[in-house]
Amino acid sequence: MLNKITEQKAHKIRYVLVVGWLLLIVSLFFDPVSQYLTDPNTNFFSPLKDEIINRAKNPETCIRLQGKCLPEDPYAVGTRIFWGFIIPAGFGIVFVLGHEFWRRICPLYFLSQIPRALSLKPRRQISQNQWLINNHLYLQFGLFFLGLNLRILFVNSARPLFGGFLLFTIASAIAINFLYGGRSWCHYVCPFGIVQMVLTGPRGLFGSEAHKEPARTITQSMCRTFDQETNQEKITCIGCKSPCMDIDSEKAYWDQLNKPGRNLVQYGYLGLVCGYFGYYFLYSGNFDYYFSGAWSHEAGQLGKIFNPGFYVAGKAMSIPKLMASPLTLGAIASIFYFALNRIEKFMVL
Repeated sequence: MLNKITEQKAHKIRYVLVVGWLLLIVSLFFDPVSQYLTDPNTNFFSPLKDEIINRAKNPETCIRLQGKCLPEDPYAVGTRIFWGFIIPAGFGIVFVLGHEFWRRICPLYFLSQIPRALSLKPRRQISQNQWLINNHLYLQFGLFFLGLNLRILFVNSARPLFGGFLLFTIASAIAINFLYGGRSWCHYVCPFGIVQMVLTGPRGLFGSEAHKEPARTITQSMCRTFDQETNQEKITCIGCKSPCMDIDSEKAYWDQLNKPGRNLVQYGYLGLVCGYFGYYFLYSGNFDYYFSGAWSHEAGQLGKIFNPGFYVAGKAMSIPKLMASPLTLGAIASIFYFALNRIEKFMVL
């Protein structure tokens, strides 16, 4: 099982991913080279060449945004790699290999542990913040909703702003773990935590069964370190979450099934996903705009937030994009939440 990968190997994987992630962030601020890799008219081989650049010159094949051909030029690839490769890979790892593998290699988790690596003790006990313990699912869902709207409105293609957003996220993760210790960021704040909760359920497709392991066994993605003196792994858990999905995801799943916000996460998440993809169609008037990836390098994204946010049946609606995006995601998430709750209650009866 993947949970048996040694901490030394997991640390090396995390290190490589962190270095790659930081280089990608740097490229969002300064990248004079990668635009040549996307130009389909160059003579050298590049897997990043984008044919929609040539298609943009032909009204019959161009990508249309609200009825007009979207101009295309060679572009820096940082945002395209992040949105088109890294994010889908993260979702795929969680869905197929389970949370226990992802949470051991997550680069944000690695960076959030800097205070522990510097031997800095937590400033407060998480038990002192009962509001966060009781309502963190609402907070994480709200941040996920906010994050999707920030993508659509501000950071999909605005590279420096997106780089600043990622740096702010890293700083926030470090600050939360410096304040409360352990995996406080992962459990109580990280928006991707609710994605793991929904996709994993009791355990992933290749997840281990922690409840069948002997007592005092290091299970799943439990916090651990390598002890140089004993040449063995040892537990470093400080009890920041109980029950903990890093220790026993199945126990955590059933114990938290009726936790406040759990239904919102389960049903509202599905609505947000449908609303997110659906909004690209409602905004552009077609699905080509989304599936071409043109939005990942679209010029002037910030200047379009007050442009019409809907384009339906060949007509633009005067509701600005700044309002249309949260309205769409919020409305569809609400519909899914209330409809699926009603269905659940009907089936229970």
